Parts: sequence; structure tokens; C-alpha cells
Amino acid sequence: MKINNNIPALQGLNALHQNTGALNSSLEKLSSGLRINKAADDVAGMAISQKMKTQVQGLKQANNNAMDGISMIQTAEGSLNEVHDMLQRMRELSIQAANGTYGTSDREQIQKEIDHLISEINVISGNTEFNTMPLLNGGTPVAEASFEIKLTRTVDENGVEIADLTSDPRLATLDEYAEYTVQILDSSAATAGTGFTLDGVVFEYYNSANGPYIGMAQPIDISQKEPLGSTSDVLKSYNDSPGFDNFVFKEDAGEFKLTAKEKGSIGNYMISSPGGIPQTNIGLQIGANANQLLEVKLGSMSSYELGLSAPPGTPGYGVAANIEEGIGIEMSRAGLNLTEDDDIHYAIGAIDKAINKVSSTRSSMGAYQNRLEHTVENLGVSEENMTMSLSQIQDTDMAAEMAEYTRTNVLTQSATAMLSKANELPNTILQLIQG
Repeated sequence: MKINNNIPALQGLNALHQNTGALNSSLEKLSSGLRINKAADDVAGMAISQKMKTQVQGLKQANNNAMDGISMIQTAEGSLNEVHDMLQRMRELSIQAANGTYGTSDREQIQKEIDHLISEINVISGNTEFNTMPLLNGGTPVAEASFEIKLTRTVDENGVEIADLTSDPRLATLDEYAEYTVQILDSSAATAGTGFTLDGVVFEYYNSANGPYIGMAQPIDISQKEPLGSTSDVLKSYNDSPGFDNFVFKEDAGEFKLTAKEKGSIGNYMISSPGGIPQTNIGLQIGANANQLLEVKLGSMSSYELGLSAPPGTPGYGVAANIEEGIGIEMSRAGLNLTEDDDIHYAIGAIDKAINKVSSTRSSMGAYQNRLEHTVENLGVSEENMTMSLSQIQDTDMAAEMAEYTRTNVLTQSATAMLSKANELPNTILQLIQG
């Protein structure tokens, strides 16, 4: 028996410390519900769980982003539904005005409603917003570059010339294929920031020496250092893929030509616009990681872009600037003219083109919405599976941990009792001394 070192007491104390630590650890896990509360609990598990937690939180936010994108598209599509209704009304009025039972004064009354409907289309295009962000206004307008297009004759499907036409190609309704000659500015002589619109496609000149192109139009490099730098090369490349909707572009002995893809084309639909308004791209972050974006492309739906208005004096349109300007429209416009017989029939064709363009845009929006709805479903499943995996690593098995808590609690109480007994052992030495 020894009195200087109470070994049984030290052993009991050590066991008590160990059991108390295990008991505290179980209490921490049972209280938080987490198996890993600090890095020391599971070094590798902590690193993996934090990475997975980042993914879960990213997926959750991406899901919210996708739903915001659906709301944005529904906002734009709802506005275009009203534009569709107005275009249908305009076509109805045009058919009414085309009837020979109406005189000039009657058509002038019809013209008033047409003008207001066109103005309202501009208002909708300019005012439709989501979170203060314009949706139907298009991108930044491109300044006008030198670009001329002229309808000189019609050709049949074999390219054989049929006849020369009027000097007002915007009014030409053709029985055969239309062929146009095009005069384009060489890109080396162009000014960066200017451009032109051809068959609804906006082309913009830029200088690659000042950095990459950051606009939304089809770029043409004025330094010609980039591939397809010349204007003609870019037009040829676009003609191959994805291709113009209504024309085939070709170069014949140094002369650039556009040939309609179908008979009966209305001349104005082919004419290029000064400058142009490119589409705007809205990137929706629909993934948990960088650059997992869905690019939503929205173009301008103004009356000018739809072919319902034009600069004053344009054949086929009103002689006066009778169309209210909308947001993003800097020039005064003249609307479709229903007071002249030839103009009325042109207006019917132009409205049909506008209806088709709005229908195409709404179809694209519907496709975007369907895609985003599938994205939301996929993100929800991914979040669920990732959370399940995270739970396997990070969460406490409450039943198992409760059993461990009960075990360590009993051991702690036992160690405490034994430590008390061990502390009483030195008292027996006093009995030897007294004896």
C-alpha cells in the first residue's frame, strides 16, 4: 500500500475524464443533430460535407433563379399576347378598308384606330419590364452605316430575268422570285459602332484591336484581323449558317445579290433598315457552378421592327409622322396607310408578316418556359439527392448516438463512484499506523 501516489484514484480519474469527454461529445451531437460539429470530429468528412453543402445551396438558389426566369418570360409573353390581339384587330380593319364600299372619309376614320394601335404597340414594347429591366426593347441601337439595297428586277426560279420594276420596291408585290442588288461598305472603311439590318438580322462593325466584340449583333471586324473580317465574308458565312429567313445571299462577278426564297414576296420586307436594334441577351444562372447559364434572347417588338411603321415618306406608309414614339425609338415614324388602295393591300401583307414575327417570338418564349420548367424539376431532384448524400455524412444517427450517450452516461456515473472509493483507500493506512 502506498500513500504518495494513489494509483487507483488516478486510474478512476482518467477513466472519468474519458467518459466525460465522450458524454459531452454525444450531448453535442444530440443537441445539434450533426455528427460533424468541428473539424476534429471527422477531418475528411468535414471537407467533403462543406463542398456538398456549397452545391446544395447553389442548387437551391439556381432553382429560385429558374423560377424567376419563368416569371420574366411569362411577363414578356403576356404583353405579346396583347400585341397579337391588336395585330388581329389591325388586320380586320385593313380587310374592312379594302372593301370598295368605303370612301376616303370612311378609311380616314379607320386610319385613326390603326395609328393608335400602332402607337400602343410601341408603348407596350417600351414599357414592358421585369424588375425594372426592359424586355421587349431590344439591345443598344446600332448607328447607320453605308448600306444600300435596290430591287432592280424579278427573276424566275432558274434566275432568268423577267422584267424591270418600279423605282418603289417597297410597294412591289411579286408573282415570281425577287432579286435585289446590294451595295455594301467595305469593312476597312467602316466606323466601329455602326451597322445595318438585313432581313431582320443586325450586323455591327467593331475593331478587334480594341478588344473582343461585346455587343449583341452579328460582328464585322473593321481591322479584318479576325476570321471572316470583310462584310461580304460575314454575309456569306451567315447565309450558310444559320441562313437568312427570306433570302439567299450570293456574290456574282463582284456584285452582291439577294434572291427571295419564295414567290410573291413583298418588297419592303426585304429592304434593309438603317442601323438596327439587335436582340438583348439575358443570362439566367440555372446551375450551382460558374457559367451554367441559359441565354434568353429577346428582340425589339416596336412597330418599326415589326414593319408597321417606317420613316416619313416611305412608300406604302402614311405621308405624316403620325405614330407616337416609344421608349428606344428616336425617329418619328409614319404608319401603315389605309387610305390608298395599293397601300391597303401592302398593309395586309405587312401585318401578316408582323403576326408571324410575334408568333415566332412567342413560340420561342414558350420553348424557353418549358425548358426552364424542366430545369426546375431537374434542380429539385439534384438538390434532393445531394441533400441526402450530405445527410449521410453530416447528420447524426439519433438512435445510435442515444445508445452511445446512455453507455457513456452509465460509465461516467460508475467512474465517479469508483473514484470516490479510490479516494477512501489511503484511510486504511491510518488503521495500520494506529494499530
